[in-house]
Amino acid sequence: MSSERDLPASTHTRRSIFKFGGGAVAAATFVGLASTPASADPAGPAADAADLTPRHYSLRDPHAGTVRTKRNRRGSEPTVTILPIDNAKFRAGGRFDLRVEVAGVTPIDTKVTIRVAGSKGPAMVLSKEALRPKAAGDEVVIVYPELSYPEPGEYTVEVTVVRKGAKTVRSSVTHEVVGAGDGGAKNVVFFLGDGMGTAAITGARLLSKGMTQGKYRGLLAMDTMDNRGLVGTSGADSIATDSANSMSAYMCGHKSSVNAMGVYESSESAHDRHPKVETMAELVKRTRGMSVGIVSTAEVQDATPAAVFGHTRQRAEYLAIMDQALDPVRRPDVLMGGGLASLLPKSEEGSRRDDDRDLVEEFQAEGYLFASTRSELAKVTEESPDRLLGLFHNRNLNVYLDREQVRDPGVLGDWDDQPTLMEMTSAALRVLEKNDEGFFLMVEAASIDKMEHPLDGPRAVYDTIELDQTLRLVREWAADRDDTLIVVTADHNHAMSIAGTHDVRDGAGRDGNGVYGDAGFPTYVDSDGNGFPDDPNPDVQLFFGWSNHPDHTDDFQHNSTFLDPAVIDDQTGRAVPNPKRDPDAELQLGNLPVTSTTCVHTVEDVSIFASGPGSQRFNAFLDNTEVFHRMVDALGIDATRDR
Repeated sequence: MSSERDLPASTHTRRSIFKFGGGAVAAATFVGLASTPASADPAGPAADAADLTPRHYSLRDPHAGTVRTKRNRRGSEPTVTILPIDNAKFRAGGRFDLRVEVAGVTPIDTKVTIRVAGSKGPAMVLSKEALRPKAAGDEVVIVYPELSYPEPGEYTVEVTVVRKGAKTVRSSVTHEVVGAGDGGAKNVVFFLGDGMGTAAITGARLLSKGMTQGKYRGLLAMDTMDNRGLVGTSGADSIATDSANSMSAYMCGHKSSVNAMGVYESSESAHDRHPKVETMAELVKRTRGMSVGIVSTAEVQDATPAAVFGHTRQRAEYLAIMDQALDPVRRPDVLMGGGLASLLPKSEEGSRRDDDRDLVEEFQAEGYLFASTRSELAKVTEESPDRLLGLFHNRNLNVYLDREQVRDPGVLGDWDDQPTLMEMTSAALRVLEKNDEGFFLMVEAASIDKMEHPLDGPRAVYDTIELDQTLRLVREWAADRDDTLIVVTADHNHAMSIAGTHDVRDGAGRDGNGVYGDAGFPTYVDSDGNGFPDDPNPDVQLFFGWSNHPDHTDDFQHNSTFLDPAVIDDQTGRAVPNPKRDPDAELQLGNLPVTSTTCVHTVEDVSIFASGPGSQRFNAFLDNTEVFHRMVDALGIDATRDR
């Protein structure tokens, strides 16, 4: 029942196919080189010696430290990498790229055979023409794009490597494939508090609701969800994750690597050529014609919003991510947040583009109404658009405290009419609810994380309150419906903790910190009852601690103006305390690598909350990839069927 034929893959390559009918195959063999070897990356410079008194210094992006600096060690035997990885879970019919890499060989003398088998024997999965991308001189790479497993079951991908005069090497991975779930939900609203660990939630409850003699005077909206559980957030490459690969797990059901989304990390040098897996946006549009909405207080190209639809090894590729956002197979119907700089032509002030494309006009040509201020958003929402683009800042939106309460013109600049997360989400619902096929809406409070990184507890907590008030709004919208699953979680934990209180009357610094019985209770006041304290700097405020941090000074009091805790000494390349932040306060010696200027994500589990049809599926400990599958189960999507 099999046949074999040779096909030239290049001057030094041949390929033999074992056919099993229907245009698909269960096995394929490759020999030799595919193209010119890729050049090696140069090694980076070593760090200079420390200097704690910088003459010149600069700020550093918190995510700059997420880049891997240690290379994997390769042994004397060939290494075989099969992507997707072992124990990955798939939807039957879900799309993915299969990539096999064999490193440490002489390609012209190497034969690689790939076999796919299911519980019933050889599986006709290799239905596409294999690609042979450029690889290193000692590597064979084979890629099958856009494959899918036809039915539920367990599948094995086995790779056999035969070399002249050397022993045969075999490697395999096992994949779990599941079918459509029971359904029950027409819509899903997924809330993501970026970096929202337990400390952020506890802080939000303390500030928003208050406490009397040890009892809260009220509960957050997330406290009263029907079900709750825990989520493990580690990625494919490390126990410590970042926002890109952690959100990608929620939106694809697959592990990825730090800084990556919608792909498995491979040896490929181009960010857009790593093997892809189908995203939530692609899946719900392809199978059911659902609408997709994205609302964030970050730039809409940032890791969390982009992971709903995007594929890239490098989260910083904002311009490429915007190109993907215009692709009809994954294009969000509602896209709101910051990041206007990535859409403006280079002639416009504030643009980060290097060309003359105006992506706002390109979205408008696709039927989107556009808003750039809170006032414009209210106006265009009344026009009942089918598609909506709202970009309210060139970069990230300002945090709630600065945007809504302090409103310092020196901080807001020209962006003095930004909407709240509540207003953006309300507008999104009015657009998305028009689709009879349902919708998937992602709502992110991005600056919980963006304020935890620089050790700014009060600003992080105010943004957590904003997320919770947005959740309350959505729950009220869904109260008379039985078709909407609401899920709330975080992508990772953070270094922030609450150790007690700080009493400013006892002086700045450690003298004002109260623990145990000396902590008492904070004295925040919410005189207008809007859920946000009138003043983030009362006499007795929360004492925030940080499990990891750089060298920095800290008086333990709220900073009326945001400042990074540490900066980079331009002469040495090392992090030193920011001389402008709490300059007279005590030095807190850091425990992070010497180039870190902010705290980093932590590995602890995060909470997950759910209400609505299918919410009982979240009352458990879940791997982050499992969150995707339980949302898809609640929707009852059959990934084998195109709309």
